[in-house]
Amino acid sequence: MTERQNIALRLVLLFVIGSLLSFVPISNSVTEKTRKVQFAFSADAYQDQASLLLELVDENPWWISLWENAGDSAYLSANYSQAKRSYESALEKNVLSDNGKIRLGEVYLILGDDLSADTIWKDLGESPAALKRLAELYEEQGNLEAAVETWRTYLIESEEGSTKELLYHYGLLSAAYQPEGALSNLDQVAEDFPGAATVLTAIQDSMAEEPAYQYTATGQALASIGEWRLAGFAFEKASVLRPDYLEAWAYWGEALQHVEAPTIEPLEALEKALAIDGNSALANMFLGLYWQREGSHNKALEYFEIVEDIWPDNPDVFIEQGRSQAALGNLETAAEKFQQAIDLDPQKGLYYSQLAEFCVNYSYQVKESGLPAARLAVQFDNQNPFFLDVMGQVLLDLQDEMNALVFFQRALEIDPGYAPAYFHLGILYSSREDGERTVYYLQQALQHSNNLALTNQVDRLLSNYLP
Repeated sequence: MTERQNIALRLVLLFVIGSLLSFVPISNSVTEKTRKVQFAFSADAYQDQASLLLELVDENPWWISLWENAGDSAYLSANYSQAKRSYESALEKNVLSDNGKIRLGEVYLILGDDLSADTIWKDLGESPAALKRLAELYEEQGNLEAAVETWRTYLIESEEGSTKELLYHYGLLSAAYQPEGALSNLDQVAEDFPGAATVLTAIQDSMAEEPAYQYTATGQALASIGEWRLAGFAFEKASVLRPDYLEAWAYWGEALQHVEAPTIEPLEALEKALAIDGNSALANMFLGLYWQREGSHNKALEYFEIVEDIWPDNPDVFIEQGRSQAALGNLETAAEKFQQAIDLDPQKGLYYSQLAEFCVNYSYQVKESGLPAARLAVQFDNQNPFFLDVMGQVLLDLQDEMNALVFFQRALEIDPGYAPAYFHLGILYSSREDGERTVYYLQQALQHSNNLALTNQVDRLLSNYLP
């Protein structure tokens, strides 16, 4: 509830109490409780408010308007079971306002009753507030068709419907649901959101292809901008349209590893891809990545070796071999793999930066190998936030905090939403024992991160500073 709503709630209640005191004979008990309620409201003692209001309505059953007020106070105090009972009492007596019904739906969601939330919000018809919450609920449930349709209605009914941020969000949802239907919305915001332009181009380039390919191309574009959940929807759709389409299954298996509560086990989709063609470099690569993330690095290396035999000029497979070798403690072999990737494409800064990152993560020749590699990466592209962030990590490891700070800040100047740079700034200020700045940057990392592994790291460090 916003502060404005909170103030409005106080004014409504005080007006009601004042009206009652002026025109209705009341007992000393009620008078005393109303004074306590006014004091509780002035002190923001929400649970006290709720308890006193419930006592008042119990003593005065005719004063049914207090049920919603009691629900609001319980809601603000996070006593959701009590809020539910109070709101439902108001609903039963037909005095629950539309705003109260919105909040009752939110309480249902908090208590795990999605169906009741869906029902009460649907009963509000084309109320923009209800439509917005319904659309968000359908997204959370993975009901993409209902989410797209409800957002479409919201865009029509709401005065806020034309905001660029919402059009962008709706365009991405529509792209996963029905790619060509998203073209108009994505085109409207392509200049403001690079991600919209990326997805728009993918759809346009695949319009002449069969639908399964178009969904897969769209999913790849969504994945490239970090929209893994939506990418998963697109890949799933492609696999349904073409059950023998290996790429759809392989990419879907990859996408499922980047979301919470995946609809099926990622391994199931990946093994389906491999069953279609056991010699597929793509299927073997994604299975290697799966086992790498699971910590089974020897098994991951088996798949990566197959990929190397099939695709020996692909630097990425050497990078992944290097990561698994490093995790197994074979640091010299890992360094050789990273160097092989560089040798295959010496003009690409990414591979230098990945070598430098490995050196930092494993404290392996940071000054001798990591620092020169990080410098080369930045020379190739001094506008890449990843390269700048890795350079900052190297300098921080070498205890050059002042210059590390410069590179982290430069990364954020280029991309204000680059979560790893916020995380590393949090580490920097943690080393300085500056708790306030540490917490700020870690919270910024959480806000901007769509990477589960990074989020877990941030949570662990943040737990040292917050109760």
